[in-house]
Amino acid sequence: VHLCRVMRIKSGDEVILCDTEGFDYTAVAKDVNEKVITFDIVGKTKNAAEPAKNLTVYMALPKSDKLEFIVQKACELGAKQLVPFVSEFCVAQKSKKEDNKKARLEKISAEAAKQCGRSCPMAIGDTLTFKQLLQDMQKNDVNLFFYEHADMPLNRVDFAEKDNISVIIGSEGGFSEKECALLSENGAVTISLGKRILRCETAAVSAVTLT
Repeated sequence: VHLCRVMRIKSGDEVILCDTEGFDYTAVAKDVNEKVITFDIVGKTKNAAEPAKNLTVYMALPKSDKLEFIVQKACELGAKQLVPFVSEFCVAQKSKKEDNKKARLEKISAEAAKQCGRSCPMAIGDTLTFKQLLQDMQKNDVNLFFYEHADMPLNRVDFAEKDNISVIIGSEGGFSEKECALLSENGAVTISLGKRILRCETAAVSAVTLT
């Protein structure tokens, strides 16, 4: 409908189609009506905007408007997945309307992927408890815990042969000392983003950009 009524596609027009699996297809419109468009595929290429590494953003639940912003920017910057989780000092909490919120975030991710030329929207995971976060992060090659009291800079991390990477970001309330200790005990590398204390949405965008 959008192609027909807004873009006014005509027979013979060339477009790029995405398969959501990392490939783009050059296609020529053949038969066009308001309900169905038939294309002839004339070429297939790997999408250049898809990232080479699998980056997961573990984001402690911030207020909903901030989470929507983080989802949009993380997708644009190349994250493969965003997984919300609940930490001790989260202002926001997991709600009964979780399915509706996830659907909203998936829509934002799809729109961001389209805008930035990716073929795959960033996946949105189910909201985890902190205990589930500690379990889920074990599947990654390296987990980077960005913490305002850390001293280690990101450039000291060895990413060689590490394809599955995660960044762990706190909410407005930050993390408790117990949570920081548990993340470290479970293999997270504690990383500094500098001397300034950043807002959670700024920290998320900065971490994804630098990683």
